[in-house]
Formats: sequence, C-alpha cells, structure tokens
Amino acid sequence: MERGGNLNNWAEDKGIMSVGKTMMERLGEGGDGEWNLSLDRWDWSQGVGLYGVSRMWEASGNKACLDFVRSWFHSHVQHREFGSVNYVALANTALLLLKEEADGASPEAGLYRQVCTEYADWCLNRALLTSNGGFAHVWGKGGLEDYKNQLWIDTVFMAGIFMIDCGLILNRNDLVEAGIRQFDIHVDCLYDREEQLFVHGYHCIREEQLGEHWGRGNGWMAAGLAELCRLLAGTAYEGESDRFRQILVRLMNRASSLRGEDGLLRTLLNCPEAYPETTATALFGYAALMGARTGILDASFSQWGKETLHAVMGQIGPDGRVMCASGGTDCQEQAGYLRVPYIQSLYAYGIVLMLLSEGLRLFKPL
Repeated sequence: MERGGNLNNWAEDKGIMSVGKTMMERLGEGGDGEWNLSLDRWDWSQGVGLYGVSRMWEASGNKACLDFVRSWFHSHVQHREFGSVNYVALANTALLLLKEEADGASPEAGLYRQVCTEYADWCLNRALLTSNGGFAHVWGKGGLEDYKNQLWIDTVFMAGIFMIDCGLILNRNDLVEAGIRQFDIHVDCLYDREEQLFVHGYHCIREEQLGEHWGRGNGWMAAGLAELCRLLAGTAYEGESDRFRQILVRLMNRASSLRGEDGLLRTLLNCPEAYPETTATALFGYAALMGARTGILDASFSQWGKETLHAVMGQIGPDGRVMCASGGTDCQEQAGYLRVPYIQSLYAYGIVLMLLSEGLRLFKPL
C-alpha cells in the first residue's frame, strides 16, 4: 500500500476510513464548548487520543495521521509534565516519531530520543511506588493523598506499553523488564479469579481490591495485554508473554459472554443494570482483532472483533461524535459507577480510532 496523501484521499473500505476521517477532523477541532478536554494539555486523555491517531497511521499509511501527531508534538513538547503515570501516555508520540525518523542523527530524532529517555528514566527512577513496587496512581498535582497507596488498572495501558515498546527500541533491557514487572504486579493484585475479570483498583496497605469490574478498565487491561504480547513476540522476552496470554484468553472469553444483544459491553461488565458503554466495547474489539491478526489469540476471536467493530461504528454520529462513552471514573461503590454520565472526550475518540485501525487491516493489504 502506498504511503502518503491526505484525509480526502482515504479509501472507503467498509466505511471505516470515512468514519475515521470525520473523527480526525473533529479531534483536530480541539476545545470547543462541547469538548470535554482540550488538546492543549499534557495528560492521559490527550495521550490516548493521539495513540489512536498513531495506530491509524500505522494501519493506513496515510501521512495526514503522522503529520497530525508530529504537529501536536512539536507544539506541545516544551510543556511536557512529569509526576504521574498518566503523563507517560503522551511519550508514545515521541516514540512513534523516533521510529519514523529516517535519519537517526537528525536534530528531530535527537529530540524524540531525549523525550523517550526522560520518560523511561522517570519510570525507572522517579515514579512513586506502592509498598509492593507498583506504580502509585497519583495525578501529578492532583488526586487524593491515599492514591499513593493505590494501584489502578489504567496504568498498564498509560505507562506499561510505553516502557516495553521504548525499551525494545532503545535496547534498554532494564526498561523492558520493569514494564513486564508492572504488568505482573497489576495482574496479580487486580485479577478476580472467580469472576475471571479485573477489578478497578487495589489498596496496597489494606491489601484489598477496590471498586467493581469496570468495563473500560477491563478494556485497558485487554488492550494492554494484547499489546504486551505483540511487542514481545520475536524478542528475547517472548517466553514472558505466555502467562499474560493465558490471562488475556480468560478475560476475552468472559467478556464475550457478557455482551448485550446490541453487541455492546456495559460500564460494569457483570452488572445487568449497568448502561451500555462504547469505550469498553471498542477496547475489547481492538484486542480481539489485533490478537487474532497477530496470532496472540485464536482466529475465532476475529468474528467477535468484527461484530464489535459493527456495533461501535453504530455509536459514531455523522459529525464524528462518539456516543455512549462514559466520563472519567474513580474507584467507588457500584451505584457510583452507574451515575457516571456519558460525555464527549479525547480518550473516547482515541479508543475508537484504535479499533478502526484494526478494522482497516481486515480489508486493506499492507
């Protein structure tokens, strides 16, 4: 497939690129009055949004996606922040641009490598750790004091993926091994073996699980485990992925059994009263399609992924709005999860773009 072109040249494969084009245009509008979060911040929501754009670039080869990420990065890199695992999500932009830099000695490549190294070193040496060595879920300048004692499921996606991917690119075994260790800690603490699902959080001092079987959180884990296995394939660490693949298969099978008649998962996966939720559904669909495509999962998961793709595309309005996507969610009692409203958000757009990127690979030879 030829690389290059702009948004208007995208092919209409099953309508996926048409939808992706509309969503990209809306993403680029930034903070209008209806937008939950502006692109003019360095935080996890922007990181997920741009991760989705990055995955669209890798799947489509359309230069407009790469240019979008590059333009954002150079406009915001001077405002990068440290102090929270959530901020690490945006380091994936620097890592993508480093991979795409033809001349590794250029000033731009040096900047990308510098930013990647800064976040790698923060993860290894400066991140606040809980008593069991996991990343504490602190929000930089915000968050509750008690969060210093908590693990949250989001972390494996926000920081774990970057650590492993960056470690492999920069030949940093210490970073790869630390990333695998974070996955191990979070899986061990958050997995509910009876339900074969994950809970939202874990309190390391009280040694107790927190929250419920939150849909998007389980989606973060499904996508994170699939990414981990994909990245480790063919490396010296491939054998490390076996235990994670086993957990991923159990999680995927359990989640598949909890889908509604509309193909959507709920904001609490195993709660019949919970409302349907698009981002949880899209993350599982992404894991299903990517896992089946790369051999991480059995080929049979591809059918679930296709059904999920169809269901999620039905939740995208003609103006590119993602519908039925829940707002930011803390660890809480069941009733609290059910009160979280639907909102427009950068992370919802990024998650859906991730799924669309795998949908493209179903129909376009690369």
